[in-house]
Amino acid sequence: MPDPFPLLFSSFPLGHKEVPNRIVSTSHGTNMASGGLPSEQLIAYHASKAAGGCGTVMMFGSAAASSLTPIMLNHVNLWDDNAVPGLEAAAIAVKRHGAVAISQVTSMGRRTNLHADIIGRGPSATSCELSPSIPHVLSLAEIEQIISDYGKACLRLKDCGFDGADLAFYDDQLPDQFWSPDTNRRTDRYGGSLENRLRFSMEILENVRSMVGRDFIVGARVSGEDRPGGDLSHADLLEIICQLDRTGWLDYFTVTGGTISTYRSRAWNIPSAYYEDGTFVELAGRIKAAVNTPIIVTGRIVTPEHAEEVLKSGAADLVGMTRALIADPDLPSKAGSGRSDSIRVCMGSNEGCIDRLYFGLPIRCVQNPVVGREKQWLTLEPTTKSRHVVVVGGGPAGLESARVAAARGHRVTLLERSTVLGGAIRTAARAAGWENYLRSVTWLEKQVQDLNVEIQMKTDATAGDVISLEPGAVVIATGAIERRPDLPGVDLDHVYTVGEVLRGQGRLEGRCVVLDETGYTPGPKTADTLAQQGHELEIVTRQYALGDDIGTTVRAVIHERLLRAGAVITTLHAAIEIRDSSVRVRHVLTDEVREIRADTVILSSGGVGQDSLFHALRERNQPHLHLIGDAFAPRHLRHAMTDGARTGREL
Repeated sequence: MPDPFPLLFSSFPLGHKEVPNRIVSTSHGTNMASGGLPSEQLIAYHASKAAGGCGTVMMFGSAAASSLTPIMLNHVNLWDDNAVPGLEAAAIAVKRHGAVAISQVTSMGRRTNLHADIIGRGPSATSCELSPSIPHVLSLAEIEQIISDYGKACLRLKDCGFDGADLAFYDDQLPDQFWSPDTNRRTDRYGGSLENRLRFSMEILENVRSMVGRDFIVGARVSGEDRPGGDLSHADLLEIICQLDRTGWLDYFTVTGGTISTYRSRAWNIPSAYYEDGTFVELAGRIKAAVNTPIIVTGRIVTPEHAEEVLKSGAADLVGMTRALIADPDLPSKAGSGRSDSIRVCMGSNEGCIDRLYFGLPIRCVQNPVVGREKQWLTLEPTTKSRHVVVVGGGPAGLESARVAAARGHRVTLLERSTVLGGAIRTAARAAGWENYLRSVTWLEKQVQDLNVEIQMKTDATAGDVISLEPGAVVIATGAIERRPDLPGVDLDHVYTVGEVLRGQGRLEGRCVVLDETGYTPGPKTADTLAQQGHELEIVTRQYALGDDIGTTVRAVIHERLLRAGAVITTLHAAIEIRDSSVRVRHVLTDEVREIRADTVILSSGGVGQDSLFHALRERNQPHLHLIGDAFAPRHLRHAMTDGARTGREL
């Protein structure tokens, strides 16, 4: 059979090294460091990608070069002498699998977190939407120290066994803060002309090369365009990139897009499912045509087939597949051994990875519960005592528990009352732009079938039905029913739940009003779906802002889509009564009451766990009984998957 991925699995010269394939896990934050040092969990997380066949593993996104611009302590501070043992362990853990080990090196510059006592130091007294505090303005002596610290940080990486350093020259980091005349208002040798604004970056590169020599990979991550809302255009950045290229000091450029200085651009910078696959391929192709330095492209390249197409097009030399590798770190080994159909494909939800990072929490994955638990869960231990496990409910929690239990050697029977598997995810995937959500359950469905799980559809199981199967363990994953709040008028004919609307069960007429109580995605996504269909719409939330519990990269896009479609967003109001053609709402701070015209009312009020079967079985003393997923408490996909994974391991 012909090799379907001849380019993807070919080697490539990167600086002084020959990388084994073209797949790259690009630098990204994880919030898994401890006290500013690489933790065992952080190392295990990156090592799992190398073990899965990734050719180049870039670690420690936003790792700080200088004590003058430190990073939060859940990231790595390269300037700290105490980091050395962890750095050495990280290099060994990745390289033992044949991967090239690289660490990002950066400075946050003006980006400030006053709550964590991180004081920004920038080229000038300027701020941005994402970091509104005014930074300390760097003196010439401080600039010189930071330049020196970059070289020392890269030398430390080399001494600790790393193969290279990834310099962050993008994303409103200190080097590109110097590039923009809007950010850099200096009048000394580091401000004014483009040559002066580039001086800081050029001196960093020169110092780094003088410290590490040529037998160490040095690359730069750059943005091909800072839109929307950023300072630098594609032409501006292309000129800067070309000047960096002409130095001959760099071994690669990683091309991305956007900057995190504005809400809109941050959303584009880490593109969610709302953006097209291969978001930055065209940008990368334009830059590759203008430079001699090899190009790594990033941005929603989530399958090996697509990665091969990108390489074949000539737009890049290597492909960053970071979130794809979070969803399935074994993607390279599966693709290379002809098992592409078993890859768990990234859906672009951003909920578990980047948006959780921006909430200040360690990253996870909505559909891969092992992420962040590699030390505990990476190896799936076979059971020492095989049981007959009965799982009731074929949503994500039930499917994952069935998958894990069967993979460990249990005999598993899954009972599902519907005609299809997937549970509430099938409804969520009907929202505009979120069709990819189905990937999570279609993958699980194939896995349980391959593991010979017995699946009984159209089975609304009773306690007697379950007991008659003589189970050694029972998992109740019966999900939740949509909740209707205790509100006058909630049962009127023109009132529907978000699930009913997405399933096409509502008769939507006139002006639609969505009442959101959760602060999460169901209300805003349903409102967006209706707005894109042309409905006149208002969404009302009792929170300070719409979608307070939605991560920033997705939330920004939803807000923009709603506003551009003409939807009205009303915050800090709670419904107190639904009438025939209106909703009475009360301001939650002032108690002012007013009416909103509404011909159709849509409720986003969460759910209520369906746990009656669990209690019935408990009353009949069923041993080894587990209640998981939304049946325990309605939550998010990530929680359902984690419940299923944990339970499958405990059986």
